[in-house]
Amino acid sequence: MAAKQSSFFKPARSQTLRWWIENQQVYGGALNYRKVQRPFDSKKLAHVVFKATLGQAVWFTKSERSIIKLMKQIAQRYSIKIKSFSVQKGHIHLLLYPETSVQPRQGKINFQKFLRLFFAEMGRKYKKIFKMLDLQVPQSIWAYRPFTRLVSWGKKSLNAVLKYIEKNTLEALGFVQYSTRNHRLDLFLKKLSQEWRV
Repeated sequence: MAAKQSSFFKPARSQTLRWWIENQQVYGGALNYRKVQRPFDSKKLAHVVFKATLGQAVWFTKSERSIIKLMKQIAQRYSIKIKSFSVQKGHIHLLLYPETSVQPRQGKINFQKFLRLFFAEMGRKYKKIFKMLDLQVPQSIWAYRPFTRLVSWGKKSLNAVLKYIEKNTLEALGFVQYSTRNHRLDLFLKKLSQEWRV
């Protein structure tokens, strides 16, 4: 019996950034790790978060209509379907997927182009707003690169994300009080940073 051929790519070491990205299918945000590609699966939804550093005068919620219009225009341009979204004061949540008629490889390219163009157009839009309000224009309005997490269409996982986005919307509208999140990712990164300092 022929020996099993070993993989050319070494598996990620446990409890490292690469391991977390590959196993949890997340990328971006505080995971500033350029050595691994952003995970993508044409059969899964992508939960995307754009996190900015803004002041009270320029919160996203003050330009919500124009943001939604821009978001939908870019999504249509790249054949992206938006299932749900929430515009917060300093961040934006999206749940999206490429149109089913698009081939998987093209779907990945379209997804990346959507992220890049929305990221860039929002940056340009808010630099104009800062100038218009006679405020100091930041080098970038963004705190992090876009954060993405792949989500299955399974009822349990899908409902969890939809409820999370709905909760964010209710908090932005002031209907419910904001509660701090203790994400597993935050705890993981905190643990990693403590190990690095040792």
